[in-house]
Amino acid sequence: MVFYVFLFNKERRYEMNKVLEGILEAIDDEIEAQKKYRALKEQTDDKKAEALFEQLIKDEISHEELLRSRYEALKKYMED
Repeated sequence: MVFYVFLFNKERRYEMNKVLEGILEAIDDEIEAQKKYRALKEQTDDKKAEALFEQLIKDEISHEELLRSRYEALKKYMED
């Protein structure tokens, strides 16, 4: 019985690590999106387009922060 529990926990830990990896990839995607929007903002002289890109940058930063907090919470949960 103890061996079975060990296997279950090992498999669960593997699955949770995959989730953490996925969250890290998503964080990287958010950072890349921020870079793209900053570059697009720099390329335009249109004030409305600049405002749009600025809002998109803020949205991506918010997404990044949310993902980071979820990552840290999940990581902490796994350590307990």
